[in-house]
Amino acid sequence: MEDRAVLGEGPRRRDFAPHLQLDEPCCFACGSFAERWKRDTPQASWQRASLERSHVVPQSLGGPDDASNLLLLCRACHRESPDWKDPEQMVRWIATRDERPSQELETFMAWLAAAERAPDFGKALASVASEEGAAERVSEMLRDLIGQAGTHFGVGYSQGTRVAVLQVAADEISKRARRADREAEEA
Repeated sequence: MEDRAVLGEGPRRRDFAPHLQLDEPCCFACGSFAERWKRDTPQASWQRASLERSHVVPQSLGGPDDASNLLLLCRACHRESPDWKDPEQMVRWIATRDERPSQELETFMAWLAAAERAPDFGKALASVASEEGAAERVSEMLRDLIGQAGTHFGVGYSQGTRVAVLQVAADEISKRARRADREAEEA
C-alpha cells in the first residue's frame, strides 16, 4: 500500500472510503450514519460517531497501527470485513458493499417489517386511530413495552422482539377497547 494516509486526498481515498465526507461521519465502506451523531461542528460529530477502527491489513498479518492502515467502519461492516494481507482485498470488498441508509431509517424499516409480521397490531391501531389522543396513548404504550424488552449484545432489539412488542401492544389495545365498550354499555 502506498505511504499516503487512507484519509488523505490521494487517489486511493476514493477506493478505501467512497462515502467519506469530512463534515459528516459515516462508515467508510457502506456510508451508514446516525442522525444522533450530528453536532455543531464536524469535529464534534466525528467524536460522537460510534464507528469502529478497522485495519486494512490486520496487525496480526503485519499491518501497521497507523492512519495509513486504518478505516472507520460501522459495526456490521467491521464484522464482515476481510482479514487479509493484501490491501486490494479490502478495496474489492468495499467496492461491492451496498450503501446503507441512516441507522435511524434502518431501525424504522425494521419496525415496519415487524408490523407486517404482527398483523393484529395494524388492526388494533386502525380500531383506535380516530380516537382523540390515540397516537399519544399508543406511543406511550410502545415506549413502556420496549422498556420491558431485552436486547441482544451488539444487535439491539431482534426482529422477534419487535414483533412481540407489537403483538403485546395489539393485545393491550384490544383489551382496552373491549373494556371501553363494556363501560359504554353499562352507562
